[in-house]
Parts: sequence; C-alpha cells; structure tokens
Amino acid sequence: MTLTNTFGEYSFITKVDVTNLEASVEWYKSKLGLVPEEKYDTPNWRQFSFPDIPRFAIGLNLSNSVDTGSTVSTFVVKDIVAARQSLIEKGVEIEPITDVGHGVQLSIFRDIDGNLLGLRQNPQS
Repeated sequence: MTLTNTFGEYSFITKVDVTNLEASVEWYKSKLGLVPEEKYDTPNWRQFSFPDIPRFAIGLNLSNSVDTGSTVSTFVVKDIVAARQSLIEKGVEIEPITDVGHGVQLSIFRDIDGNLLGLRQNPQS
C-alpha cells in the first residue's frame, strides 16, 4: 500500500517555527535556494516549495518561542561532501559528516532560529 492509496493525491508540508519571519524567509531563500509560494502568505506563515521535488514544501510559522532539538528535517543528497561544502561557502555552520551505520552519513546544521536541519547520504547500493 502507498500513501496515494491511503490519501489519494497528496502533498507534504513540514512546519518550522521561527521567531523572525522576514529574516527566516531570506535565510531559506539565500542559503537553501527554496522558492517562495506567495499565494500562501499570511501575516504568520510563509511557504516554500522545492524546485525539484513536486508536492513537498516547508512552511515557516511565526512563533514567540522556538523549541529546538526535537525534530530534524533532512535533505537526502547524492554527494554529502559537496552539499556540505556548498552550505559552508554560504556561511552556514554545519557539523562534520558522521557515519551512523549501514553506509548512511549525516551532517547537521541549524537555521537562524536554531531549528535542526540535516544532510543525509544513503549508501550507493
């Protein structure tokens, strides 16, 4: 069974709480290259699509406080070394690459509110 069988046509949006909406919008555009979906803009919400991943979005939610450390949204990439280097060149502080077993490699970084984001490379097999 697939999600399409369960839900029919669907999209997936992950919510990220931020304390400064406009600064976060700029960070997600400039550091990650995400595309604003302005038709969903509200005073407390901005939504971004991924140019190469249909039906997937990140929504930035304005919040008075941000509880960090419990959730990690992860970008699965083919070349974690190159992806990590690209973020470093854009001024993003990112942890070293860690092998977490079975050929999976991870590297964690934070947005400007301390929300955890990650890069993941799966084994080549």
